[in-house]
Amino acid sequence: MTSGILDGIVIREPDEPVRAAVLSVGSELLLGDLTDTNATWLSQRLREMGVEVLHHVAVRDDLDEFVSALRWLTERVHLVIVGGGLGPTVDDLTREAVAATAGVPLEARADLEERIERRFAAAGRRMAPQNLKQARIPQGATAYPPVGTAPGFGLTMPEPTATRVVALPGVPWELRELFSRYVADEVRQLAGQRATVTRVVHVIGVGESDVAAMVEPLLEGREDTTLSFLARSSEIQVRLTVSAGSPEAARAASQPLVDEVVARIGVAAVGVDDDRLEDVVLQRLQAAGQTVATAESATGGDISARLARVPGASASLVGGLVVYTFPAKRELLGDRAELVAQHGEVSAEVTEALASAARVRTGADWGIGVTGVAGPSTVGDLPVGTCFWALAHPDGHVEVHSRRIPGDRGQVIARLGSAAIDLLRRRLVEGAGATDTDTDGAARTAGAGR
Repeated sequence: MTSGILDGIVIREPDEPVRAAVLSVGSELLLGDLTDTNATWLSQRLREMGVEVLHHVAVRDDLDEFVSALRWLTERVHLVIVGGGLGPTVDDLTREAVAATAGVPLEARADLEERIERRFAAAGRRMAPQNLKQARIPQGATAYPPVGTAPGFGLTMPEPTATRVVALPGVPWELRELFSRYVADEVRQLAGQRATVTRVVHVIGVGESDVAAMVEPLLEGREDTTLSFLARSSEIQVRLTVSAGSPEAARAASQPLVDEVVARIGVAAVGVDDDRLEDVVLQRLQAAGQTVATAESATGGDISARLARVPGASASLVGGLVVYTFPAKRELLGDRAELVAQHGEVSAEVTEALASAARVRTGADWGIGVTGVAGPSTVGDLPVGTCFWALAHPDGHVEVHSRRIPGDRGQVIARLGSAAIDLLRRRLVEGAGATDTDTDGAARTAGAGR
């Protein structure tokens, strides 16, 4: 079949990229009661198929507003995927809205009624009569048989809009299953032999504007690649989006540029695509035949938990100690416990001692220690966000870093954990020795005897 044509109607002209929108239905989305994970998932799948998603729209359960939103979108894109509003209750209006937009009536489908009845019978449940409302779809629509109790459908709007409208249930697993079974093939027919891949370079320890200054010159004159940046709580993502005839071809075409970006960023580039910070650190530890242990105060075990989630972590992660209170720190530090009274629980001296104790007590090659004020209250005269992280090296010396980390409690914990893990990664990359300064904070180096 010729790409760009569905139901005998030309939706996309040759060489024109497919443009799409996701329309999510439900007052609960606008009230903030639910997070719209469906729109994110659909955008990811569509992007992989070479489709440009131009709009995410949410509409409440109001028929007039629903129809108005649909009409606005069908004038601007080739494909609209509607998520939600296919249930049996009075506030489920997707069928009516699509039919009104297309100017066609709803029709009861006996085949869908039978499928819905069988679903209830198989589950041993009595079916309320209003469930048969779900078997009424716009006249001329292609039905997608239900995997739950709500069928989906697709309808190509008549000229002059020539837009394909796909309606899927709002329950995430049902939406994903129907998309995979029925809608994905329609999208491929519309898009033709085109795939889009986004390559991601993960960066830690450098600000977003500094990363942009390094990377943007590399993209000058590169109209085949779209550059974007995503600032997450513990990293900056450099995102390079490339389209080609297949995912493999897109990846191959993007690889030279990815290599250039990684080289330009240098040691702050943690990894590419699925390479998480924890994965990279454990891979390097295993390659070196070395181990690590942690002593955590502010992060409360988050560092060791992140490392432990990586398959095979036991080869390099000896253990993690949570020393959240003064008695716990005193127990771990032993004869160095006076440092807490002298310098405070959140201090360079205590953090250094924790890293050293983690290494010595467990027999690990490396030791990580962290303290900090995660909030929401200050600790003494230390403001929220004051953080220290330390790394005890195999030769016994310890380096300590400090910075005031912005964000709420969760962000401070995540960013402090990433800073500590990334410090170990950098030292493993360098091969040996501590430095006087680091891109992620002021550093001091302590001797083994401290």
